[in-house]
Amino acid sequence: MSTGQTAAPPHLPSLRRLATATVIALLTAVVILVAFVLPAEYGIDPLRTGRALGLTNLANATEPASKPAVVTDAAVTPKAADTTKTFLNPVLVTSPTGEAPTMKDTFIAQRGRFQFDSRDITLAPGEGMEIKYNMKKGAGLVYSWTASATLPFEFHGEPDVKPTGKEGTDYYESYELDDKKGKSESHGTFLAPSTGIHGWFWENKTDKPITLKLVSSGFFDWISQNRKNKHTALTPTDPYSLPSHPTIPDAVMR
Repeated sequence: MSTGQTAAPPHLPSLRRLATATVIALLTAVVILVAFVLPAEYGIDPLRTGRALGLTNLANATEPASKPAVVTDAAVTPKAADTTKTFLNPVLVTSPTGEAPTMKDTFIAQRGRFQFDSRDITLAPGEGMEIKYNMKKGAGLVYSWTASATLPFEFHGEPDVKPTGKEGTDYYESYELDDKKGKSESHGTFLAPSTGIHGWFWENKTDKPITLKLVSSGFFDWISQNRKNKHTALTPTDPYSLPSHPTIPDAVMR
């Protein structure tokens, strides 16, 4: 049975209270944005809270998402992998504490000290010859050769372990070929992609002698020379037998 009385309307907050609550919510959102979101997403850290909480590392992470694995026959019956590196891939890693960053993968460690060799060769008209270095996979070679005239050449290698089906053959892999016009000089750094012998074949296609100067240093065991169908193992120069640098006054740079 109705009493004839109506329920009192709910109490509504005043406009002043609504404005105050809105300002507080906006200020809270700004603090969260500046203190947490910007350091984590964009590396912007004006309050230094990102560094303190390690959030700036999230912005510096650049590693791509991993790809799904592909199942192959090799994956079903894996073989022992040769983990020796044959290339460099420098990667800059930032410090979470703000110190100097670290540059990783900048060198390939070697098992022994480097070798040095310097040779002067004269190629008669129509003569060709090879010089190759016996190197382990991942070993480095720094070289320069200059000639008194252009020489057609090929830079190539013969791996000790040949691909399946090529065993017992004269299989080789070409790195650089210029057997037409040729060059009068070449300089570079070489990293052996496989264990074997790696080097050059030059051929004098002129009617005059050509002199060739070859200087090399790196991590090789011995040098193979093939000249006039005669194979010779050359002994490199021991760099520790070379005279030390002459004493000279130091130059003050600054």
